Amino acid sequence: MESVTPPVQRAGPLRVATAPDAVRLFRSQTGWRELDGPPPASFPVVWMRLPEIGEPIRAAAQEVGLPVHEAQHFDYARPLETGRDYDLMLELRRENDPARLIATAEVFDLDGVFVARIVSTLRLIDPKNIPAPLRGGKS
Repeated sequence: MESVTPPVQRAGPLRVATAPDAVRLFRSQTGWRELDGPPPASFPVVWMRLPEIGEPIRAAAQEVGLPVHEAQHFDYARPLETGRDYDLMLELRRENDPARLIATAEVFDLDGVFVARIVSTLRLIDPKNIPAPLRGGKS
């Protein structure tokens, strides 16, 4: 049987922002003592709440199975700045063996200069193959 390469999906450019209120809230929720300051390196996770970013990732993952976070990598050419807009290019690539979804986001400033690459790897597990949980207490 011939192996079929899973499709690659691309979207963008998608306009994203580092609004001061969103950065402050993210800093407070992730344990920063100082609420005012630059966006943390992990701030782009906030952008997954945008339907045009989060929905394709969830849909692609659910086609195969339950998405389980495997790895995340942030590669910054320069830090994000609070109060700026950026353009994000999203690529979703599936792997078959093992089943994975690789989401790669490249972030550019509005002049087209590269700022960062964020790669998230989700292992896709068939929910029917997950063992039933055992109750603790009695052996």
